[in-house]
Amino acid sequence: MNGDIVAKLAEIEQVLADPAASFWLKGALSSALDRDPVDAANDAEVLAQLLDRRCQEILSRG
Repeated sequence: MNGDIVAKLAEIEQVLADPAASFWLKGALSSALDRDPVDAANDAEVLAQLLDRRCQEILSRG
């Protein structure tokens, strides 16, 4: 494994071990690790965009 891959795996393990990380995040990350990485990354991008849009809409209501 090259250093970049090892560093990213360490980041994943840090999030999974972090008691401050939400159960939802840990579950989503664990689930994503069982999937095709390209599909998981693409789905994560769509999810992030949808949640960001929802957040912006809610915040703009004042």
